[in-house]
Amino acid sequence: MGSTTNHTPPVTVLAEHVSDHLSVFVVGEATDAKRPANGGLRLLNYPSDEACIADGQRLAGLMTHKHDLYGTGFAGGKIVARASDPAAVKEELISVTAELLESLDGAMITGCDLNTSLEDMERLTALTPHVLAAVGSPVDASAATAHGTLGAVEAVLGNKLEDAEPGRALVHGCGAVGGTVARTLVDHGWTVFTVDLSRERAGFKGATPLPNDCPWWELELDLLLPCSISGLIDASITAALRTKAVVPAANAPFQDPQLAESLRERDIPVLPDPLVNAGAVIADSIERFSPEAWKGAGAEDVYTFVRDEVRQRASKYLNQRDQGLSVGAALNEVAAAPRTEPIGLSFGETE
Repeated sequence: MGSTTNHTPPVTVLAEHVSDHLSVFVVGEATDAKRPANGGLRLLNYPSDEACIADGQRLAGLMTHKHDLYGTGFAGGKIVARASDPAAVKEELISVTAELLESLDGAMITGCDLNTSLEDMERLTALTPHVLAAVGSPVDASAATAHGTLGAVEAVLGNKLEDAEPGRALVHGCGAVGGTVARTLVDHGWTVFTVDLSRERAGFKGATPLPNDCPWWELELDLLLPCSISGLIDASITAALRTKAVVPAANAPFQDPQLAESLRERDIPVLPDPLVNAGAVIADSIERFSPEAWKGAGAEDVYTFVRDEVRQRASKYLNQRDQGLSVGAALNEVAAAPRTEPIGLSFGETE
């Protein structure tokens, strides 16, 4: 069985750069180029280097669970960068990150994250090959994550969207992932409530945008889809929630993991977020381990593969839960075996 809940390998700072303007830390499992660490490059105005490293360790741990669940062929990792003015350090960030990746000789591979873009990855790719971000491809990493989320929704519904009875959903966060999820549900006849800091993103045709101060947790829903920030759902929101299921595309949407467990005790399924939001790393696995199939594939081929894989694994997880297994035991049942070939090779075999 895969080990998603126990014996998680420790993550550590693999390489670092600290200057007056910019601190960059590569955080991940100690590994090598045969099973490189993989995670995005995040740039924020952290309050301190210590806070930056702590967030990197937390995120790398989440990536470990995600990679292990799906057998991507990667270990967990993250690159976290700290700058008081993130927009002003982009050129230095790209140069420093390339140097750090080169120093690790393939043991770490990165891609987009908060405050880094596909354009940044294109510039980084010109300096180092240790990047997976669908550069030069029609595939979009955020769209892959969205399609994986839709696969998880279909697992909860027990049917593909076109065959399921439309219901009421709330999507919190309508960015690149949540916006795609919300629009797809609208297209399939769902009543979709949206919450986003941008009224424009939330107010697309067919959606019902809510004010940011609206108590959205009091709505009667079939699905709640957190697609925004970590720690969105606190104890008071958890107690008031009136939804039949929670499918989180956001990492760690609950302020305390026990809050999710309290919903499960009320017979409200809450899918673990690494099970839901793995679309981008599945796409990374295809790009890394099936490069020829990747080059010849269209975006929809990749999205369909991702959606099917997440649907199957989430369905199996829910079945294990129905049989009485704990969350941890159910995740271990659905996780890829440690020596399984990377999931990306399966895409190559089916093309």
